[in-house]
Amino acid sequence: MLPRIAELLDADPAVTAAAVVDELKVASTTAMSGLAQLRGRRIADLLEAEPRPTAEAAEQLRYPVVVRRRALAVAAAEQRARQTYPFLPCIADALAEAGAAEPVEVEVQQLPGEHLAAAVRLSAEQPAPALVWDQRYGWRTANNRRHPVGKESGTASEGEGLGYLCSGPRPEPAELLEALADGRKGSKRPRPFAG
Repeated sequence: MLPRIAELLDADPAVTAAAVVDELKVASTTAMSGLAQLRGRRIADLLEAEPRPTAEAAEQLRYPVVVRRRALAVAAAEQRARQTYPFLPCIADALAEAGAAEPVEVEVQQLPGEHLAAAVRLSAEQPAPALVWDQRYGWRTANNRRHPVGKESGTASEGEGLGYLCSGPRPEPAELLEALADGRKGSKRPRPFAG
């Protein structure tokens, strides 16, 4: 959905969630979340290319004042992820090259408590719809393609279809693929580490 929302944002930086809902026939929460995520990423891209105050970057991109607060929060999380966790896009690219994941940008989300999570949607022939990286617990499978990170409850995600694959934050892509393919590897419960 993000690429389709991006097209609308390209055409009109001030596009509203209501316009996205009307055009793409999606839920308003999907439209609001997608717009905030894309605006935040674009602010982070601009700041990476040319450092400046974040509010100035949002203004240069012609984002309406009413949406800037959320976009700036996403941009801050995106910047932090890019600086602290540069391995995430590398792993996503390697998974895509192996044909295991879709070749799209990693979705980084700020969770309550200042934690970050990222999702990599997998290709249809994989045994799980997505892989999720959580700053606190490392990599796990997801059981929901549309909302792979899920809702943050303050505790590690557990449930049907979820499995923690690697004990560290930076496994090699081949190690992730092997753990994903072999249902005996990993665990149902996470092992916290200092991520």
